[in-house]
Amino acid sequence: MPESTRGSSEVREYRHELLATYRYLRLAIILLTLLLGTAIGLQIIADGGAVLPSVSAYYYSPASGVFVASLCAVGACMVIHRGRSDLEDVLLNFSGYLAFFVAFVPTPREQVDGQGTAVVPADFTDAVINNTWAILIVGAVAFVVEMAVLPQRERSTHSRGGKAALVFSALAYLGLLLFFLLAREQFLDWGHGLAAIVLFLGIVGVVGVNGIAMARARQEAGYSSKARWLNRYTYGFLGMIVSAVLIVVAVRPFVEQWIFVLEAALIAQFLGFWITQTVERWTAPERRQDALVPG
Repeated sequence: MPESTRGSSEVREYRHELLATYRYLRLAIILLTLLLGTAIGLQIIADGGAVLPSVSAYYYSPASGVFVASLCAVGACMVIHRGRSDLEDVLLNFSGYLAFFVAFVPTPREQVDGQGTAVVPADFTDAVINNTWAILIVGAVAFVVEMAVLPQRERSTHSRGGKAALVFSALAYLGLLLFFLLAREQFLDWGHGLAAIVLFLGIVGVVGVNGIAMARARQEAGYSSKARWLNRYTYGFLGMIVSAVLIVVAVRPFVEQWIFVLEAALIAQFLGFWITQTVERWTAPERRQDALVPG
């Protein structure tokens, strides 16, 4: 076989492997999210239809193993997945990293006698501290690896947006570290909730960033101003914002499990966004043909 033909074949095989890995990565987030939803759904059935106050409360249920494992796996996939812009990449990385905190730092639990405020049970504290140290240490190692071993990600160090993303990531990490070191009791009480809130803000932001990116791409393609912004990602972003507001305003006063409803709604909508984007980028993830598709 001629050298040129062999080289061309190797390039095609390499591209096929990259594409297959990309597809599996995107599919993994979908399947892992469904895994979490299935485990919680089965637990609700086992409990006779009773629903706990939040998705995070299933940490203390028989679904605990799936809760922790799926969050960690989804978090890892989000960090690994490369965003198409510096902002999207930061949002994915930070949300993915916080998923580990949501998994390992449990939500405070009401005391058995119902007296006092909710706290993380004492028998979980040592595990939380140990696992949090592990997340922080490996997070620092990952940052060093990112800077020293992965020079191909030039966008993260040379562009203005990349430099801003780098500074933000470093400051956010230092903030988490200081919170854990200097306010340990408050970290145990509020760490899970704060991490979950910022994680959800991050995934909503990912949808919004894609809406803006599609609008800009459509502008370059000659779309009208209205057609630019009325795209599926903008609809998805607005849908997440509106549903969150409606649940807080209209559902919270009447439903004790309103946090569960809010979390489930945002997770389901983000899953819908991720599935839509996976279909669009299935054959050519490097192209921007998705920006020109009506809808």
